[in-house]
Amino acid sequence: MAQALEGVKVLDLGNYIAGPYAAMLLGDQGAEVIKVERPEGDPYRKVPGFIALNRGKRSITVDLKRKQGQQIAQELAKRGDILIHNFRPGVAQELGVDYETLSRLNPRLIYCAITGYGEKGPYRDKLGWEPLVASLAGAYTDQPSSDGSPTFLVLPLASYFAAFLAAFSSVMALYIREITGRGQAIEMPLLNALTVAEASTLVDFEEVIRPQWAPQGPLPLYRLYQGGDGQWFCLGVGNYAFFTKFALALGHEEWFSDPLFEGAPWMILPPRSYEVQRMLKQIFATKTRDEWLEFLRSHDIPCAPARRIDEFLDDPQLKINEMVIALEDPHVGRVRQMGIPLKLSLTPGKVKGPSPLLGQHTQEILSELGYPPDKLSKLREGKVI
Repeated sequence: MAQALEGVKVLDLGNYIAGPYAAMLLGDQGAEVIKVERPEGDPYRKVPGFIALNRGKRSITVDLKRKQGQQIAQELAKRGDILIHNFRPGVAQELGVDYETLSRLNPRLIYCAITGYGEKGPYRDKLGWEPLVASLAGAYTDQPSSDGSPTFLVLPLASYFAAFLAAFSSVMALYIREITGRGQAIEMPLLNALTVAEASTLVDFEEVIRPQWAPQGPLPLYRLYQGGDGQWFCLGVGNYAFFTKFALALGHEEWFSDPLFEGAPWMILPPRSYEVQRMLKQIFATKTRDEWLEFLRSHDIPCAPARRIDEFLDDPQLKINEMVIALEDPHVGRVRQMGIPLKLSLTPGKVKGPSPLLGQHTQEILSELGYPPDKLSKLREGKVI
């Protein structure tokens, strides 16, 4: 076996981020992924990120609102191992691709539904888009701006975490199927996924102390600072041993007994934290960012430059980790994008190719299902495919 999921057939009915990303992760490990798209295509095709989340797949266009289109999807599901979608609750039933219907046709099918809030409960029918879920779950208010107002997160944490958890759950279900011979349904709400992402902050008991958040970080020894040249860097004094090195390196042994630094590094809380931040800002303004990075590293004090994404793509460590690859894409040419995140020594992953053109493999896939040329023509004429 060359790849971990070689021979596994995945049906990707998803749109936007979470569903397609989960299917792509499985595809990178050897699974054959068929992307089933509406005739007008996944709406995310208009966004550059589509290229990265749909690489290596085959695309077939099918109108699932038509009976003939539903029959095509059901035939694909009969031969599939995993089906992934991120429809709103109830939509899969309307389209004839719900778990009850498909599991009767294929009892071994693993059926993964990614929803906004869940199949049950008061939010079941609410629109579960990424920013709505993130706002509800407190992700924006935990990252306030300088005036204390919430900050919109560009990084879609809920969708990304849901994708990884969906892929992880699907592989677990494959393992169980080897024992029982049966598939099962998996539910992965974005709300649950964001709860996972917030696990370390979602604790609540009588003695919990919650620091007041700030744009560059709430803790004075664990935040972003500017050098004298205006360039940003991250100071990561994350335990008392590093605090000791930090104070000695700067020549401030008095900090060990200074009440301002009591509880360092994690428990320097307001109002003391504001004074410590002011002191450190003045200190770091005396040298450039790179001079401070060199100084701090020479004293074994954790730090890192605050980079832009384009700078990060050229990072030597990222290249050594093989986490940046280049693919020739039929839409835009050469594209640098994420490499394969899961590294298995005996069954390494492989990117099979770029994202497909809309409906690029429709005829090929339907021919594999046994559809003759005349029937394909009729389906096209009827705008089913």
